[in-house]
Amino acid sequence: LAIVTDILDLATIDKGSIDLELGPVDVRETMAAAAEGVQDRLAEAGIRLEIATTNDIGSFIGDRKRVRQVLFNLLSNAIGFSSGGQTVRLKAERKGNEVVFTVSDEGRGIPDELKERVFDRFESHTTGARHRGLGLGLSIVRSFVELHGGRVWLDSAPGRGTVVTCVFPDAAVQARAAS
Repeated sequence: LAIVTDILDLATIDKGSIDLELGPVDVRETMAAAAEGVQDRLAEAGIRLEIATTNDIGSFIGDRKRVRQVLFNLLSNAIGFSSGGQTVRLKAERKGNEVVFTVSDEGRGIPDELKERVFDRFESHTTGARHRGLGLGLSIVRSFVELHGGRVWLDSAPGRGTVVTCVFPDAAVQARAAS
């Protein structure tokens, strides 16, 4: 079912007919909801999840459902490329008018020659991990972050894991600046 939803989301994005449902996105609540969605996989794989943010992180204007989906996809990916006993970390911080999320793992890492393509559709490189997918998750992450006017990138190297960073500008601040 998740694969069908991913394909439908990408088709809707391609048609340009996706509308973000903008409203307050409570950062702590959204992180908790994404984490709840991966609890079974964490337990099954014996992987720990650490969540970190400041007490005053608050909220920003965005599409709560899509931001949760971004975090869920990133966590799912990190879990899929991690081994039992390792830790996946989800962090959020506010930098000016932006909220910055990072998801990091201690997995195998990504070779340089693959880094440029990981956000492309149907690019799935297991590099020996138990992760199996169609290569849609990170493509959806990039699409939803960019629809919010944000940016996404990763830092990785073989043997030292991966850190994916997503920056969401506060749409309320953008709207005030535009008027």
